[in-house]
Amino acid sequence: MRKNYGISVILALSIVTLLAAGLWRLGVINDLRRQYKIEIANPLKDSEVTSELRLPTAALFTFRSLAIDYLWIRADKLKIAGQYFDALHLARLICTLQPNLASVWDFQAWNMAYNISYAMRTGPERWQWIMSAIKLLRDEGLVYNPHSLKLYRSLAWIFQHKIGSISDDYHRFYKERLAYEMMILLGPSVVTNEELTALRDVPRDWKELAQDPQVAEFAQKLIQIEPKFNSIEDMLAGLLEIREIILQGILGYQRTEPKYSVDLRRFVMENVTSPALRKLDLFIRSKALRQQWKMEPGLMLKINNMYGPIDYENEDQHFSLDWRLPYPHAIYWAMQGLQYAKKKDLDETNLHRVVYQSLQGMFEYGFMQIFAAAPPPSVTAREPGQEVLEPQQSIRLRLYNSQDLRMFTIAYQATLDLIQSYIEEVGKVSGGIIAGSTNLGRSGVVDLYLAGHRKLALKYLDNLRQRFPDISDYQVTLDNFVRNQMKLQVSEISPKYASNYIVDLLRDAYGRYALGDDEQAVIRERWAQQVMKILKEEYPEEEDKTARLNLLDFGQLRWLAMQGFLNDPLVDQAIKEVLLARLKINDPEMYDRVMQELRKSQEQRRDFSGQ
Repeated sequence: MRKNYGISVILALSIVTLLAAGLWRLGVINDLRRQYKIEIANPLKDSEVTSELRLPTAALFTFRSLAIDYLWIRADKLKIAGQYFDALHLARLICTLQPNLASVWDFQAWNMAYNISYAMRTGPERWQWIMSAIKLLRDEGLVYNPHSLKLYRSLAWIFQHKIGSISDDYHRFYKERLAYEMMILLGPSVVTNEELTALRDVPRDWKELAQDPQVAEFAQKLIQIEPKFNSIEDMLAGLLEIREIILQGILGYQRTEPKYSVDLRRFVMENVTSPALRKLDLFIRSKALRQQWKMEPGLMLKINNMYGPIDYENEDQHFSLDWRLPYPHAIYWAMQGLQYAKKKDLDETNLHRVVYQSLQGMFEYGFMQIFAAAPPPSVTAREPGQEVLEPQQSIRLRLYNSQDLRMFTIAYQATLDLIQSYIEEVGKVSGGIIAGSTNLGRSGVVDLYLAGHRKLALKYLDNLRQRFPDISDYQVTLDNFVRNQMKLQVSEISPKYASNYIVDLLRDAYGRYALGDDEQAVIRERWAQQVMKILKEEYPEEEDKTARLNLLDFGQLRWLAMQGFLNDPLVDQAIKEVLLARLKINDPEMYDRVMQELRKSQEQRRDFSGQ
């Protein structure tokens, strides 16, 4: 009995000693947690824990892990049952109890972006939930889990897939919203590398910027002119709103009730070229990029230099990516995560895939033109699930996206890098990846050739020859390769639809030309010319088969295409007017003919109606 008593005393003393040692080391451990930003939420001190949850959270104490396990199982069951809002509240509670658990942030963001948003009936409401998911991951989840590749991948995936793909019925609305938000900060067109450099180098702190006497004096004038400005913070926020008002004017839309005085707007417009206003403008935009979007202009510039569209004359020279599109944002967050990758695993592979797939997206849809614009409708700033839809705008921000051939080199090289990484890691690569890379290479060679970039086209045909030396299709001259590729396309055309096919190509060319997509317009017209040539060779006149094709001469087909484009009720009137304006300058003969025909059509309609 005494022996058992002695053992109990020894064990009790050991427990006390170990607890004391643990408490002694707790300060060092907490310092390390703070250093690496992996602190465990303190329910009594942490502002992230809402007041109504602090007492029950603290009461759980050591049973918090058991509570998290139970809540996690319950939330998963609710999700499976389709009760997404209930699952969301439980997931939020789990985040509060254990913010260092990356999986729950991932669960909650996915639920917002894909499940709850899909349950909404309007684009603005869906967009609000998608942005809530982005902010959750970016502003909270990654703060507690700064090295989590899973969270970086989830954030990048929302940009690449939810906004960038066509899987959602409202995908164009999401693209409009993102484009508009970026245009406020980066300008109405593609931001240049020089502008990003200026945004990177502007002082981050107002005190440092205010050391410039011209800037300080200009800021004080702004505060004196506008009664609503009571401080520097008010003035800076007001300048950002004025920038948005100016943008709306550029886009052809004006707010009916300007928030700030006429004197302030007049003063800003009179000093639009002032160096002081330029520095203030750069400051507020870089601050908004960093605070609202958590994006560094320096990293954006680095990504441009790595993955930006090439200069055809110098492949080492890169232009800026169009940051109004979702794909560069996906690349940005994937790159942020890859800096923490320490080993080859699924999370790292997924981040590389995001980069590769986003580059493909930039190749396919990287050219963007805005042809009719106004701020897309939004919802009032309330808690998720309680939004109120603002009145629908009469005009919408309308985007046109098409292929950016300058991205071919970057996207194609990304496929080769992906294939090489698979070979190095697993010793083999799937046939689907090889086929995707090969198809991209073939189409790129043809499009480069038709656009007039023979040197680049030959370079990538040589690459296909080296990769597949046993495939005879590639062991031909560049001219014959392009011709053979086009013959494959023509062989799929029914003879009776040959004229329609050529007219459709030319009609598409006019549409792209109207929207400023000149390179793709040239490709479509040359494609039509080549199809015409191939068809005439396949059906020579002496065999009396051309009549079966009902082929007119190329000039007549061009005119039919022009008529079809201008008479199409589905084509926006603004696009038609832009086309006529460009024709008037660049092709006066065609313009005169078009105007004559339009006047003739109007007279015929007038005679028919008797007016």
